[in-house]
Amino acid sequence: MMRMFITMIVPLVAVGASAQDTLNVQVHGAVLDDRTEAPVLEALVEWYDGDGHRQAVNPTNSEGNFAFFVRTTGELELRVAENGYEAYSTKITVEPGEIAREFTIRLVPK
Repeated sequence: MMRMFITMIVPLVAVGASAQDTLNVQVHGAVLDDRTEAPVLEALVEWYDGDGHRQAVNPTNSEGNFAFFVRTTGELELRVAENGYEAYSTKITVEPGEIAREFTIRLVPK
């Protein structure tokens, strides 16, 4: 019985140590039409890590809002695309200790 208990503790310690190396940050906000300020429905919001790999994707809801958690330790790129609008992209750096980042993104109609 004691042997099984010790075996279970070791993986928990390893998981705890690696969790400190990664930040979990909520990225949320709204996507609006730049001219009318109306919400842009079902715009595709994506984030990419520093190596250019897509890590998360979320369409905006009926109010133009989006939210997701990102796991990163530095730079990421936020991209937004929707038919009839110019593509949007911005790079940000997540700082240690940061827990949330809010965006109001205004898409320019084509």
